[in-house]
Formats: sequence, structure tokens, C-alpha cells
Amino acid sequence: MMLMLVSLASVIAAQTRAPYPEDVTAATLADAAALTRLELPGDVLHTEGFEDADALDGWYNFDTSGERPERTEVVLDGGEARSGRGALRLTTADNGGDSSGAGPHYWFHPGHDVVYFRRYIRFAEDYDQGNLNHVGGSLYAVAGDDRWAEMGKAGLKPDGDDRFGARLEPWRDWGRNSPPGAMMLYTYWMDMKPDRSGPYYGNNLMPPKERQVVLERGRWYCLEHMIRANTPGQADGEMAAWIDGDLYIHLTGFRWRTTPDLRLKRVSLDVYVHSSERANRVWYDDVALSTGYIGPTEKRESP
Repeated sequence: MMLMLVSLASVIAAQTRAPYPEDVTAATLADAAALTRLELPGDVLHTEGFEDADALDGWYNFDTSGERPERTEVVLDGGEARSGRGALRLTTADNGGDSSGAGPHYWFHPGHDVVYFRRYIRFAEDYDQGNLNHVGGSLYAVAGDDRWAEMGKAGLKPDGDDRFGARLEPWRDWGRNSPPGAMMLYTYWMDMKPDRSGPYYGNNLMPPKERQVVLERGRWYCLEHMIRANTPGQADGEMAAWIDGDLYIHLTGFRWRTTPDLRLKRVSLDVYVHSSERANRVWYDDVALSTGYIGPTEKRESP
């Protein structure tokens, strides 16, 4: 009888286990209709080329005072811009091994259920974060109308009615990848797995090793990622990312949220080095938000 009870408990646990997303990239790339659906254009929500000194006036900082963060600058110098005359330049400080960061956030309440976020990024030729950093840009869903809500929640698992989101960022893999690292989606959501040490740090969602892209320093990349929120009660959410217009990863089967009121409404352009022992610099340019695929500013040539 005891064995039967244990077996029944195991079956129930397996049936109720939280879903985890599936990497369907290969299938999507092999199916022209599926790729076309994923890359359908939508309505543009916002663009920013940093062409004017006041380009950051519609952005804000972690600090609830709204003060512009240090080392966050619009530089009107064609030599630093990708296009036009301006770009956003972010610089971390040599902080003796403590953390250092810079960068603004953009808020678009009441939000959307599907958002594509494109930006161009360039790392300085000597960029080297050591091991851990957050850089590349994030897209987040937040409950309510407080633009500062749910910040500072590293290590905590979302409940399904408060927040979810992901950063498209490089990872050194503890020195196995050259700086800045191989691209991944650093993701928080209600069904994420805990770190081996206990806390719920962002899950590293990335392609198999043979498909991973390690960025080069000193050149511009077009990064784009999208999140499609799930129908509450169903695991039908999606996430995908592109590098220079090529699909990098496509994931399905997310339970992002439990309520339709939780919608995507915040992006960030940032750099944050966990143990900052030197100055690091990164540039962003040609930012766009849309309800559909955006792609590079230059159209890809047909194969």
C-alpha cells in the first residue's frame, strides 16, 4: 500500500510539474510559414536615435528622484554613433571590485501583450567585465502603473501577477567565452528554476553550444528580442531573439503570467558589472519598440 501511495504521489507530481519552455529554433527556421509568422511587422510604439542633446528626457533612472544616472551620456559625435550624429554612451567605473552600472529605462504604460525590442550595441575594443555583467537591454512586464515597481528583485521568483521579462545579454561562462561573451536570454518568470545555491536568479536560456554567438568587441550589432505573453491559465507564451537580423533562438511554452493585467511596459538600455575593477564602455543606437518584428535598418539580401 505504501509503494502504491508513493507511486501515485509521483504521478501527480509529474502531472502538475511547472512547464519549462522548449527551444523550437530549428523547427522554425525549417518552416517558412512559421518564420514568416514570427517576423510579421507590427505597429511601431517608439523610436530613438539619440540625435539631440535632450534625447533622454523621456527616459528615467532607478532613482525615484528621476535624476539622470552618472556616466549615461548622449554623445553628438558622428565618430561614436552608428548612424546620424548621436548615440547613447554608457560607462562603468573602476569601483575596486564593487558593482558599477549606468543606463536609463523607458516606460510605456499601459503596455502590450506582445513587444519586439530592437537596438544596436557596440562594446569598446577593451571591454572586459571579468565574469558577470548585465548589458544588452531588457524587456519587462510589470503590474500596475508605477514605473519603478518590481525593480531590485534579483534572486526572487515572480508570482505570476507581478512581473516577468528577459535581457538579451552576453555571458562569459566563467571565462570559457571571450569578452563580452556568448548571447543568452537572462529570464525571470513564474516557472523558472532556482540556482543551485538556492535563490532564483535569472535562468540562462541560450542555444546549444554549436549555435551560440560570441560577440566581438569594437563593432555594431543589431539585437532584437520579443516576448509574447501567454493566455492566463495556458503555457502558450513565446520568446525569440535575433542577432543582425538572423533568428538566434525561439522558445515556446511559457506561463509568463496568471492575469491579463500583467503586460509588457518597460525596457532598459544598461550596463552593470558585478565586480567592477576597471572602466568599461558600451554604446547604444537606433532603438525601436513595436508590436511586430522590426529587424535591422538595412534589409537583408535574399539568399
